[in-house]
Amino acid sequence: MSTSQILRERIRILADEFLAVPSTSYQQRSLEAALFMFLDTATKTALHRAELVSKSALSRLFNEYKWDTALGWTILQQAQWDTLHLAAKGKHRPLLRLSVDLTSIEKKGSTLPFVRVYNEVHGIHLVVLFAEYGAGKFPVGYRVYKGKGTATPVTLARELLRTVPKTIRRRFRIRVLADSGFEAAVFLDEIRHLGFEFVVGVRSTRRTMHPGEVTVADCPHGGYVELKNWPYDTVALGRIKRGDRTFHAVSSELMEGDQVVAEGKERWNEESFFKEGKHQFGLAQFAARTEVGLNRWVLLVFLAWTLAILHREAGMTLEACAALALVTVMPLVYLNRLLKTFSKNADFLAQHGYSLHYARCNS
Repeated sequence: MSTSQILRERIRILADEFLAVPSTSYQQRSLEAALFMFLDTATKTALHRAELVSKSALSRLFNEYKWDTALGWTILQQAQWDTLHLAAKGKHRPLLRLSVDLTSIEKKGSTLPFVRVYNEVHGIHLVVLFAEYGAGKFPVGYRVYKGKGTATPVTLARELLRTVPKTIRRRFRIRVLADSGFEAAVFLDEIRHLGFEFVVGVRSTRRTMHPGEVTVADCPHGGYVELKNWPYDTVALGRIKRGDRTFHAVSSELMEGDQVVAEGKERWNEESFFKEGKHQFGLAQFAARTEVGLNRWVLLVFLAWTLAILHREAGMTLEACAALALVTVMPLVYLNRLLKTFSKNADFLAQHGYSLHYARCNS
């Protein structure tokens, strides 16, 4: 089988295995309808907009039914890592980028789980691990920041990095990308302990030991520096101006300053996921009222994004990819929706002289 045939087969297996996770056919139908809702980027993701099942059925699916969410995560993440592994076939330890960042989903009120104020945003705050190799660009894990007195975003990011499978660590060179919110020495220590590379943003006030006790703002673009509270290795410094602000980043690899900046820009793949995930795949529309509901909602967002990316071809928009994934992995659900649309519009069609009849053909 060719690589593309293997990939298509794995997509089918991913969808089939995931949709079979609930133990009853009723819950499976509800899960199919939920996934359809997340893949239907033309319609705002909201329970009351779901088709084929009721709003209450979907609410129970997210908040009450005891289907195995952990198994759903295992199926999805295994498929994501396997896809990256397949894409690297024939390559000698290629570079896999892992971006870590925090995104906030603004929410009003306090009835939803984990709603807190952080960075002046009242809402739910997620630390997300995003993997990228070639055309494969997937969110592969997340943690919820629960507020003051709990694990910090840096601690949550360290936990996420430890979840990278050993098979992936052996197969790829791994480079971690993060902004200055993750510049803490303990985060750099974690990356170093795991044997990964890094390009991480630092504040302009971050102090150095070499070329003297100064700040990174005083050091040259492309220069080699030693950070004051991280004495292990010399790092390369990159600097870029955006408007009236200057940003700095350091690299564990002694590359040119422009290379450091270019690597830092690769982090925008995750920023693209945050933007599209919120506005196209329903991440911002989260409204489940329980902790398990939040976990299942994020799981469906990650799955819908992954299926869309796996169907991506040159020149296709993300919306077109999602539409193709919807028809490919759930043809019967799509067909039922189509037939339901015909039925709902029968009177309108009749007013204009049309009468549609359809029958299933034996093939």
